[in-house]
Amino acid sequence: MQIPCIFSLSLFIILSITHTVICLDTCEPSSCSPIAPQVRFPFRLDQQPRECGYPGFDLSCSNQSEIYRNLLFGGDYAVSAINYTSQTMKFKPKFCPLPRIDTFNSFGKPFEYAFEQYTFFNCSSTWFYPGFASFEVVECVTDVNGTAIVVANKDYNGLLPPSCTNILSTRNIPVGVRWSVPFCRNCELQNKTCGYKKVETLEIGCSVSSKSGLSTAAMYGISIGAGLPALFLLICLAIYARKKVNDHAQIQQQNHVPDIPTTTIAQQLPVSVMGLDKLTIESYPITVLGESKRLPKPSDSTCAICLSEYKPNDTLRTIPECNHYFHSDCIDEWLQLNATCPVCRNLQESATPIPSSTSSNT
Repeated sequence: MQIPCIFSLSLFIILSITHTVICLDTCEPSSCSPIAPQVRFPFRLDQQPRECGYPGFDLSCSNQSEIYRNLLFGGDYAVSAINYTSQTMKFKPKFCPLPRIDTFNSFGKPFEYAFEQYTFFNCSSTWFYPGFASFEVVECVTDVNGTAIVVANKDYNGLLPPSCTNILSTRNIPVGVRWSVPFCRNCELQNKTCGYKKVETLEIGCSVSSKSGLSTAAMYGISIGAGLPALFLLICLAIYARKKVNDHAQIQQQNHVPDIPTTTIAQQLPVSVMGLDKLTIESYPITVLGESKRLPKPSDSTCAICLSEYKPNDTLRTIPECNHYFHSDCIDEWLQLNATCPVCRNLQESATPIPSSTSSNT
């Protein structure tokens, strides 16, 4: 029975893996390279269908596997980061070809561009020590006697070699963009995917599909593909266990060997009691402790049976042969079952009764 079940289980798992259909969405997140930012709605790469992105949010891949954004008159700018929650995008500053002063006046809605000011210098020497301002060489400027560099005004600390002279007025270079439409921030905060509800009307909504790229159908497919084999395995194990129990019962019936409970056997075993008789136990001396709890042996401050420290007015019993003290209740119960001292394990012999003595230490 177990072999066909295991075979059926294996076949079921193979079929569930090979025939589970995962409906991958054609607008799943994409990128130009593993290190490039992830591209998803409202942006789309130029090789994706039109419905994967919002109008005007087209991006493309360069030969260097970078993502580029076309800024109309400003040309293509490399995208360094996209934050879908704050709805912002950052660019790598671009200095070649040299930007015109009036290039980036306006690009229209829904984009709002962020700019930083840069200043261009001509330096006859390229030897700069670390204290100088951060700069970048502008290779497209060739009509200079030295080396053309550009410095961000926000980073310029006024320290450049004396050989550097200003060759161009301050230019505004785009370093990022912010958009307000379409508004997908709520979807991002809920860890949902923003997309079209109706492409024709550009209506936007939130999808429950994972932003990692798996659609809802894919998630359901994975859940069913993993859950059904596990359920089938449990059923097979239950059938196998039931069969083993039935086989065991049949063998017992054939051999006529009844199951004898272990408790019955234990009850039939002879019980021997090796303790002392009550008369002998009551013949051992009794002591009632006073406030000082003083005993002949100062070390005897704790009952070795219950491990409780002696207190005033406690009633103790002494074993005469070894002179060890215990709570009378504890040692009485012990000696009824054991004929030895709990401390030294000396065997006690039955003795003739002697009067119990009661004393009080103060």
